[in-house]
Amino acid sequence: MLNKGATLYSWRLGVMSSVMDQVSRMGTYFIEFETPFSWHLRAVNRVLYSGESKYQRIAVVEFKDLGKALVLDGKVQSSLFDEYVYHESLVHPAMVLNGSPERVLIIGGGEGATAREVLKWDTVKEVVMVDIDEEVVKVSKEYLPEMHGGSFYDSRFKLIIGDGRKFLEESSEKFDVIIIDATDPLEGGPSYLLYTIEFYKLAKSRLTANGVLATQATNMAYALRVLSVIYRTIGTVFSKVRPYQSYMHSYDAPWGFIVASDTTDALQLTQADVDNALMKHVKGNTRYYDGLTHVHMFTLPKHIRIALEDKEVKPATDLNPTFMPM
Repeated sequence: MLNKGATLYSWRLGVMSSVMDQVSRMGTYFIEFETPFSWHLRAVNRVLYSGESKYQRIAVVEFKDLGKALVLDGKVQSSLFDEYVYHESLVHPAMVLNGSPERVLIIGGGEGATAREVLKWDTVKEVVMVDIDEEVVKVSKEYLPEMHGGSFYDSRFKLIIGDGRKFLEESSEKFDVIIIDATDPLEGGPSYLLYTIEFYKLAKSRLTANGVLATQATNMAYALRVLSVIYRTIGTVFSKVRPYQSYMHSYDAPWGFIVASDTTDALQLTQADVDNALMKHVKGNTRYYDGLTHVHMFTLPKHIRIALEDKEVKPATDLNPTFMPM
């Protein structure tokens, strides 16, 4: 009599053996854990840098499929394969929404690619980037010139090594756009207090009258509830809050972003509005973002819209922050 359980077990062992044989033949692999139940396996050509700062583990790795990439605490942050998708998505909707930004604050953004996109705008007179980890900046300057594109050496660029929230607390400077390019809100990590009501109120107080705030808002595949919390939290501070997404192959997921203002609504920007603004003010080409892409990014699927309107979701506070599922 056929033992189906034993047959299935033998089949699984055969599959795993085949997979491990292939892994062994192809050389070194990097494992990135997404959740307790899932992970990514990526083939590595070489490790260009590996070290540790007082805040996190830092590596620059050349993957076979993604090219060079910045990896922090075991998480791929940016890769040459598609970092432009992430950084153009984060930066340009907010810049277009403001219209003519002159002073821009970036919190995080250590590899310099966010600043690179901001500095494409001919209206920009000063970019202040506040990053807590000087070592990430140093490593990026040396190993990732393709990402920063010389932004660190632009005369309009100013780097401050320090805590972005503390900078806002101690400074009275005003900005037309504030961009949060921080790591995800991980429990025990350096960034989770950049996703609370208290922080967004502080950021809003440092914006000009037509000011715009933009933030990365995590993985929309397995952390949709975290996105919903961030959306609800920002919505308690700003009157016009719009979530949007772009698919990131490096993360194997659609990635969430949020742009917020009290004066203008990103959904009211037409394809022509965006294209005209980019043509008028952006020096050099964008590879991903344009008017048609803008419309696509802000057109969210039904299940995401439902999740964002869940009344059970509560805003995050300093005493009750939100964390990524791990």
